[in-house]
Amino acid sequence: MIKKFGARPLIGLLFFVLILLLVGVLLRVKFSSLFQNYVEKQVAFQAENYASAIGERLVLELKSLAGISAGLSANPQHLENMLSTLKNGNDEYSYGVVALNGKHIFSDGPQDVHASEFKGISESFHGSRYISYFKGKGLMFSVPVYSGKNVKYVLYRLYKDEKVVKNFGIICYSGKGYAAIRDSRDSIIVRSANDSLASDLLWGENGYGAVREKLKSGLNISIASAAKWDVDGSEYYYFVAELKLPGVTLTGLVPADVVASEKDSISFLILWVFGLLIFMFVIAMIYVLYSERKARENKELLREKESAESASRAKSLFLANMSHEIRTPINGILGMDSMLLKECKDENLRDYALNIQNAGHTLLSLINDILDISKIESGKMEILPVKYSVFSVLSDCYNIVSTRARDKHLDFVMDISPDIPSSLFGDEVRIKQVINNLLSNAVKYTNEGSVMLSVRAEKNNLSPMSEKFANEVVLCIQVKDTGIGIRERDRGKLFQNFVRLDEKRNRNIEGTGLGLNLTRQLLDMMGGTIHVDSVYGQGSTFTVRLLQQVSDETPIGDFAKLYKQHQKTVGEAHECFEAPDACVLVADDMQMNLKVFAGLLKETKIQIDMAVNGAEALRYIQKKHYDVIFLDHMMPVMDGIEAFRKMKKLEENPNAQTPVVMLTANAVVDAKNLYMDEGFSDYITKPMREEVLLATLKKFLPKNLIHVVKKKTDDELASVDPTPVAAAPVAEKSGAQPSLSDFLDTATGLAYCMNDGKFYREMQEEYVKGDKTKELAEFFEKEDFENYRIVVHALKSSSLTIGATKVSEAAKALEMACKESNLGFVKQNHAAFVEKYTMLLAALKNS
Repeated sequence: MIKKFGARPLIGLLFFVLILLLVGVLLRVKFSSLFQNYVEKQVAFQAENYASAIGERLVLELKSLAGISAGLSANPQHLENMLSTLKNGNDEYSYGVVALNGKHIFSDGPQDVHASEFKGISESFHGSRYISYFKGKGLMFSVPVYSGKNVKYVLYRLYKDEKVVKNFGIICYSGKGYAAIRDSRDSIIVRSANDSLASDLLWGENGYGAVREKLKSGLNISIASAAKWDVDGSEYYYFVAELKLPGVTLTGLVPADVVASEKDSISFLILWVFGLLIFMFVIAMIYVLYSERKARENKELLREKESAESASRAKSLFLANMSHEIRTPINGILGMDSMLLKECKDENLRDYALNIQNAGHTLLSLINDILDISKIESGKMEILPVKYSVFSVLSDCYNIVSTRARDKHLDFVMDISPDIPSSLFGDEVRIKQVINNLLSNAVKYTNEGSVMLSVRAEKNNLSPMSEKFANEVVLCIQVKDTGIGIRERDRGKLFQNFVRLDEKRNRNIEGTGLGLNLTRQLLDMMGGTIHVDSVYGQGSTFTVRLLQQVSDETPIGDFAKLYKQHQKTVGEAHECFEAPDACVLVADDMQMNLKVFAGLLKETKIQIDMAVNGAEALRYIQKKHYDVIFLDHMMPVMDGIEAFRKMKKLEENPNAQTPVVMLTANAVVDAKNLYMDEGFSDYITKPMREEVLLATLKKFLPKNLIHVVKKKTDDELASVDPTPVAAAPVAEKSGAQPSLSDFLDTATGLAYCMNDGKFYREMQEEYVKGDKTKELAEFFEKEDFENYRIVVHALKSSSLTIGATKVSEAAKALEMACKESNLGFVKQNHAAFVEKYTMLLAALKNS
């Protein structure tokens, strides 16, 4: 063989094999090192998860005590009532209140609890929330109770020793690992649920003692660390992780074979895989050489594609920003124009105001279309399905279009099938938008004749044998007109952006060419279709087919009859009424919101009781009967949902059957579902509007308490002072300061204050009195972002009530960031928000 191939090639081949084997061995060694590092990181990551979970549990215990402590600080005379919320029927813990001299002023368990045994008592007297443990007695959670700025008492909850593991023990790695909670002295305060790995051998000098410093050094760069260690011939991964509480850590270990069982198999597989990789490398080199030429050819195409996408993104961003910025002044114009229409008696001026209103609504509609198109192209448009009333959607569409059709002397026909299910599940807003776009186009391009809206429901025949589609229908919506029609050659352009057909003929017809493009994209997002039939010069028919789930199979019935009944009901709902014998309770932590509530109901003469939190509301509820109860959602001490739950559990409750309405600034679908699922009778979004509040009361108040009164005459309405507070300049300090007009949208503020200038000024004064700057600073400094969220949540609605829309939006952004735990955003934007809020307060004070 040597003679045949020669010595040099064989030596070269042998040398190559040796190199290959050496590389394989080195790769295996490197892999073992990398694998060990990887496993240590995974164990540390898992330890971080365990620490986060048990940390949340411990913090939750402290927060619940802190909430009660805040109530005790504010109302020490109600000590026993507030502490009654701590009672438990499982006899797992005891609780009490300790004075500075060590004496118990209240205890539902043993009173032999001393500061010498539990470090938490002395730490809480220094203002800290603390966790401490004493063997034989158990685990204590303690918080300070303030009297002014000084700590007067310590409130504690003490879990019995035998119950600590049950409530706070950690089961890690499905019970195959060991994890315990230790204090700053390295003493165990919560043992592991798995005692089999708690031996002195593992936790003595040769085990945890030997690797402890390495683990703790890892905590200097991360909140968790892990290290592999050999103890008496067995390998273990020790881990340690910091909890959210000071001086408390999580320590534990897990056998190496539990987390790294595949190491040896993978290690030996490397040598075999390495040979395969060499072969694949040769193939890959051939492919690279071939692909390199293709890549050069495609490089220019890719550059052009990226350029087009960049231009598209820039266009969408520009349109979205411009649309948003334009809508703000338009809304202000329309608001002021509405006030002008309400007050103006001169017919010529009213005609001018009506023209402004019509043009403003047209412009706003176009801007909204641009904004929706931009949202779709940027991927920010979402379809939000909800349960909706078919009649309500069709009635709203009729109300919007019928006036325009009547102005053009067109017959507007509603052909609604009576067997349509009365309630469906889909995106009500987008379906209404599709119908309105089609009807608006039909009226716009029809000069004489009629426009017909036909709606029917067809069974879903996609899979007749499947139960999955048994509760679905195809909603068939058809808009037919006798207008100018569409030429055959223009059909392909019908759904393009900013394209108007037959431009020369339609030059006098308003529009941007966005409506049909938006309609098609909305239907694509909802899984629907649109089809067009048209004869040029005779008219067009647009047919939409959309799959919807059925929520209520009851047929809608005669639409015309239902519409007449609805109009009568709406007319009755807007009648003025008085109810001097009615009594309602409202709970809100913002005095300004309580004053708004009372102001909106002033003319009804309804008796109103007010509470500033859920706990106070509960005390009112137990004392007397109310006809309707209104609870704010987010309040300190006890929020509205918690108060409602406790109310339902009261044994002697004079308000067991009383309707309870939620007051909330969360006007989103998920919030609505949350309140309805909890059992609330209804909910009202804040800022409250007079017509919504009155309609809600008329809906729930007993009929015998309501007395309809004569509507105000024009002279009486004219006597209401609609003038907003003048925007006076702020006193100068170092240059010109922003004026009140820089902060307030007076049209919006007046709308929330019944267009009553005097009441509007009172709300501004109340807003200044409710200054939240100190609370914001305190909670931000303490990083108490739960209470920080409650404060900005309240500022969101109260700012909007006086028309401070920019401050309201900024508060909303901070609230959402707190809710999503995006604390980086909060810390970055807190100072700017406080500055804006402080400037608003200063402008109001100097106005």
